[in-house]
Amino acid sequence: MKTIPVLIFLAASQTGAASQAWAGETAQFLKIGIGARAVGMGGAYTAVGDDLSSMVWNPGGMANLTKKEAGAMYADLVADTRFSFLGYGHPTKYGTFGAGVAYLGQGSLDGRDSQGRANGGFMASDMALGVSYAKTALPRLGLGVNAKFVRTNVGSDTGYSAAFDLGSRYAFGRMGPGSLAAGLAVLNLGPGITMLSERSQLPLTLSAGLGYGLPFGLNFGLDFRNRPYAGGSEVSLGTELAAVPQLAVRLGYASSHGLISGAYKTNDLMGLAAGFGVKALGMSLDYSMTPFGGLGNSHRVSVGAKF
Repeated sequence: MKTIPVLIFLAASQTGAASQAWAGETAQFLKIGIGARAVGMGGAYTAVGDDLSSMVWNPGGMANLTKKEAGAMYADLVADTRFSFLGYGHPTKYGTFGAGVAYLGQGSLDGRDSQGRANGGFMASDMALGVSYAKTALPRLGLGVNAKFVRTNVGSDTGYSAAFDLGSRYAFGRMGPGSLAAGLAVLNLGPGITMLSERSQLPLTLSAGLGYGLPFGLNFGLDFRNRPYAGGSEVSLGTELAAVPQLAVRLGYASSHGLISGAYKTNDLMGLAAGFGVKALGMSLDYSMTPFGGLGNSHRVSVGAKF
């Protein structure tokens, strides 16, 4: 039966009227982490991110792209729910331009009336299409913006909105044995969506993060996020070890329920994340796993190319 998993998954997307009322937010899929590297570090990516996936975590990080970069991600979540992302970044002398699309598909879901009785099935899906621009404003300061179109669909009801992500990343350079970076971002800034005759806000997120990298390939990330409409905050911690440039292992933890796994947090293990990455010939392959408690595990695979 899909009913119980779908109820747990309401933190990730629109699956019915109940999700519309959840903390006054809609389009919950915008909270789900993109990029196996970022998720493997527990979502502590606001300051660490300096690649294509930083488009959705902190667009200021895209200012660090020195080569054209293309990437894709596929995530197997829960209850036949699939989440995917496809993006491209292109640095020029005028700044870095990028585009990306994220899609959440849930297949056929079981509908229930107010008494819990089956009343047929329905389809639900969500999509965000964005374009990005980032530029180095000062020698160590990157600024970026991501403008996106958001569509969410539940059965015969469809809602639309537009939103902006604003971000900055500052590289302090050498501090002690390693290098320090800081990031600030405002995500999902825009009007809400009217669905099922109710209007709810997009999941506005205020992010601040620190990243610290040591010369032997050990990176640390720390993020703090506040969600004004949800009335809550979360902390993410992550580490990455790349003893050789071709191989990295990662471990992270997020205190919230939906950031890395996309589900309500029913136990502490659901905040954990782990993964690895391999690189060769300008190509990269990354994998991450996050536990879903009794529902199993969530898996993400990302591939990328720099050229």
